[in-house]
Amino acid sequence: MKKFTAVLLAAAMAFSLTACGGNSGSTTTAGTEGQTTKEEQAKPETDTTAQAEAQTEAAGQPKEGGTLKMGMSVECMTAAAWRIRSNQETVTWGLVYEPLIKLDDAGNPVGYLAKSLEGDKENLTYTVTLRDDVYFSDGSHLDADVLLWNFENFKEKSQTSSTHFGSVDSFEKTGDYTVVIHLNEWNSQIPYSLNSVPGLMYSKKAFDENGEEWCMQNPVGTGPYVLDKWVNDDSKTFKKNENYWNKEATVYLDSVETKVIADEMSAQAALLNGDINAYFGGSTSFQNTMMKAGFERAANKMNYRIYFLIFASDVEGSPLADVKVRQAISYAIDSQSIAENVDFGITFVSKEYAVEGTPFYNDAVKGYGYDAAKAKELLKEAGYENGFTTTVYAGVDQALTSYLVAIQGYLKEVGITLDIEEQETAIWTSKGIYDIDEGMILAGHGFGANLVNQQVSNFSKRAREGVGMLKECKLHPDDLDNAIMSALQASDTAEMLKYEFQAQEMIIDDYCLGYPVVMSEAYVTMMNKDLVDANCFANNDNFPDFTGIYFK
Repeated sequence: MKKFTAVLLAAAMAFSLTACGGNSGSTTTAGTEGQTTKEEQAKPETDTTAQAEAQTEAAGQPKEGGTLKMGMSVECMTAAAWRIRSNQETVTWGLVYEPLIKLDDAGNPVGYLAKSLEGDKENLTYTVTLRDDVYFSDGSHLDADVLLWNFENFKEKSQTSSTHFGSVDSFEKTGDYTVVIHLNEWNSQIPYSLNSVPGLMYSKKAFDENGEEWCMQNPVGTGPYVLDKWVNDDSKTFKKNENYWNKEATVYLDSVETKVIADEMSAQAALLNGDINAYFGGSTSFQNTMMKAGFERAANKMNYRIYFLIFASDVEGSPLADVKVRQAISYAIDSQSIAENVDFGITFVSKEYAVEGTPFYNDAVKGYGYDAAKAKELLKEAGYENGFTTTVYAGVDQALTSYLVAIQGYLKEVGITLDIEEQETAIWTSKGIYDIDEGMILAGHGFGANLVNQQVSNFSKRAREGVGMLKECKLHPDDLDNAIMSALQASDTAEMLKYEFQAQEMIIDDYCLGYPVVMSEAYVTMMNKDLVDANCFANNDNFPDFTGIYFK
């Protein structure tokens, strides 16, 4: 069992932080009983330059210059900050965009583009104060007007708006660099959302001058690189941002080139021949092969990816409407064998929607170990001793295909015929993953410090209103919804975890709404040994930091 330890002090309910790097003023917050004091709440400034130096000392003196050539398994669907969804978009546009909030080595939120974030539960507000020295690559200034527009634009147009800003009532500019987020109910996860897509800033000047459609293919952010050329379904070229605001950071690479290489044999050859220096999106088989060939594996430290078999049906008369059938399917799958034999031990097994060693992991969850006899017994009790036929849906993905075939074989052993329907990525991400209301889906999605947000999106009743997986499904029980929303609105960490634990038990044990097939790190990049990852891919944030990578 893979474990990792992080201290996730979700002190967002009485939350104050200061920006890393640069000068920042002190902040205070309105506390509640049982919470830490103002002095205890303040997050220490993080010297990112010193961290990078410590991490790279063993690798020798950093070398400036050179072009990083990176293969990507699939093309990006968009470049607009508020529309980013896929892992490939997250990694690619990490060259261009930066978040308001970052996570330190312990997983605590600290300011980045934002100088401070102050939460006030009593008044249902978060106050965001920006640094005053941040500029976009087009030379425009990040101030309160631009921040206000970004927040309002995200809430109106992002497909993940309900996930992150579902509890937001309005935004208010209160100073040249200050915007207040007004909530209609308390949301302890806002600091983590601002480390994700809602925290990415897009140039309002570029949007106003060129229009929304232009922005879909032209990213304009505050990051260290700018997009120079994009040949769709082939390649992208990035050059240094000459207006980069962060003078404390060293942008080592002259340029970055990404190339879409969907076929893994071609990607393997490109790495071995030196045509590319790194590859993102490879299957576990690919990772295993390249590690044996001497390449290094850089993985995110905080974010994980769960491959979840989620039961869609609450359709009257459907076998999957019976919890015993859902439990039988869960017992029928040998996840440990899949992790060891299909994934070469790179993925790992968890009995629940969390990773052992994190604060979110609930030891009380029983889960489902592999037990084919138990599966048959439950099917008999449910009236399906002779089995039945159902369908599993998934997006086209090499890893998912391997899992689908394995699951199909395991279910056949207990009498269930499983039809497999794979949908093209564009259809799957825009429609399929949401609209299916019968059968099952197998989907991989990431989670980290924002686990409660993910539960809200996919298992609360709010999923039906937004972008939750299977939003057409009626399997959103009242007591589960109450537990998840109570975790979201918690006053302190202990209360949040109390309700999150209840939700874990209901999702897995009580209702068996989904079965965690395997888990892995969310973002994995294979690199040759000429590259040094000094907090670029192997960091705690939702996005890579391309000031943290260089050639030896």
